[in-house]
Amino acid sequence: MWYNRISEYLLKERYKNDSICPYIFIKRSGSEFVIIVVYVDDLNIIGTCKELSKVVECLKKEFEMKDLGKTKFCLSLQIEHVTNGIFVHQPTYIEKILKQFYMDSTSIEYPMVVRSLDLNKDPFRPQVNDKELVDDETPYLNAIGH
Repeated sequence: MWYNRISEYLLKERYKNDSICPYIFIKRSGSEFVIIVVYVDDLNIIGTCKELSKVVECLKKEFEMKDLGKTKFCLSLQIEHVTNGIFVHQPTYIEKILKQFYMDSTSIEYPMVVRSLDLNKDPFRPQVNDKELVDDETPYLNAIGH
């Protein structure tokens, strides 16, 4: 019901609804723009300064809401606001996966693996007598990180 209500309001306010991602609403006015992403009962609002302040005021008049400030965490992504943009990374997700596969010990280092383009010199190449790296009991999606 919430999505229907917010969707109806935004379409009335001349936002365009993305046909591929129906939870995204976009409004452009010259070089100004606003993008509203609806996720359950939260809104992520992105846009130019002038339009951001206008849309927040309009939404506050229509809906009971509070501004939680800049998004810091969304869908397992950590979002850091830096001087010239944003930095998006997934430390929490990475730690969860490492823990799931018993690789979360702080005493273990995970250096970057340097591979050789010469297959005969690559110490990580599959060997003829290698056992399976992933056994039959490891769920496929877990092994590839989904």
